Amino acid sequence: MDLSVLKSLRQTFDGPGPQIELQPSDFIEPSSSTTRDPVASYASSAGAAAEVAAEPDLIGYGPLALVEYILKFPNRLDRMIREPDKQAALIPRFLGISLIGFTFFGVAMSLVLSSAAVWPHLSSLEDVVAGKTHEVLVFEVMKTDSAAQHWINGDAIRLIVAYTVGLIAATGICLPSLYFYALLSGIRLTMVDVVVHSLKSKAVAAVTLVGILPIYAAIGLGIAIFHLSPSIRDSLLIMGMVLPFLAGVSGTYSLYRGLSTLTDTMPEDRRAHRECFLQRLVLSWSACYSAVSPLLIFTLWQRMQG
Repeated sequence: MDLSVLKSLRQTFDGPGPQIELQPSDFIEPSSSTTRDPVASYASSAGAAAEVAAEPDLIGYGPLALVEYILKFPNRLDRMIREPDKQAALIPRFLGISLIGFTFFGVAMSLVLSSAAVWPHLSSLEDVVAGKTHEVLVFEVMKTDSAAQHWINGDAIRLIVAYTVGLIAATGICLPSLYFYALLSGIRLTMVDVVVHSLKSKAVAAVTLVGILPIYAAIGLGIAIFHLSPSIRDSLLIMGMVLPFLAGVSGTYSLYRGLSTLTDTMPEDRRAHRECFLQRLVLSWSACYSAVSPLLIFTLWQRMQG
């Protein structure tokens, strides 16, 4: 449309007043390379708007509300943790959810072992390397019929502490590598962002683990009722001891999904290639964590066992 026609229409409807000179640049859409706020650009996208409209409002940001976010609205949770004013409050709550979930697992695993009338005995890695023993873990039959024996002597408490502290401490050990990997992928984030994303993944893994526990409790009940052969019994018990790492797959996927939303901090011409690179880096970090956490849990458990 001609500029002179627009000026005449403006004078007709606005009447006398301050004149604003229209420029041809006013009719040019801003370039896609214009700097945008990452949170605002993601929240204003059509897909995010549709998701927000479909999600009901939840009251508060307490631990129970966060569990509901994890179970029902994971995309909304990913948007929430990108808001800097909420990160300081979310970090201790995610940590609390993780500690409670892993403690539940330790209690359940201790009950299964007590009901099966066996308890794992760990050999030191030094003895294994020196050839003094060939078995790192052996299930020893309980000497008494009391199911509370290992609760009284503290073995159950040591198991719970080893898993709970080991799984959280391994995340802290691997945090610098996750920060470095994220920078390699081109994502702009701070160390606080890395902490909140990693603790969110731990909370997701803990919630998934608690959801799996009733199924494994039924298996543990079968171990206690039916007289299974030692090989089958030990295999089922070892499967229970690796449940936190199986549940950690959901936490890994949650971590990748959360970090992938940060790709809007990159230039648009690099996003397609960097998203694939980010996926590989998250898998690399998961492999690093999967190597550190079992070793840390074993070391803590064996040292406390004495």
